[in-house]
Amino acid sequence: MKLLLATVLSLSLVGCSTTVPVKIQFPAVPDILMEPAGNLTPLDKSNNPQLSDLIDNANDNAGKYYELKEKYSAWQEWYKAQKSIHEDIYKK
Repeated sequence: MKLLLATVLSLSLVGCSTTVPVKIQFPAVPDILMEPAGNLTPLDKSNNPQLSDLIDNANDNAGKYYELKEKYSAWQEWYKAQKSIHEDIYKK
């Protein structure tokens, strides 16, 4: 009986000593979010635009473009920093 108990205990200790490596993958970002912001759209010249139309269009496009550019840049910077932290924690 003691031999059986000793055998079971020794086998259970041997079975528990193996470790299983767990690699947690950082979530992948959709490719569309990693693309740079697009180019500005020029003013349509077919309507014979006035100077005020040109200025309004330029201001609107520039404002939208730089806002989008800052959002993309900030998000990409945050994502890269978080991924780097994650990879440092879960190194092989």
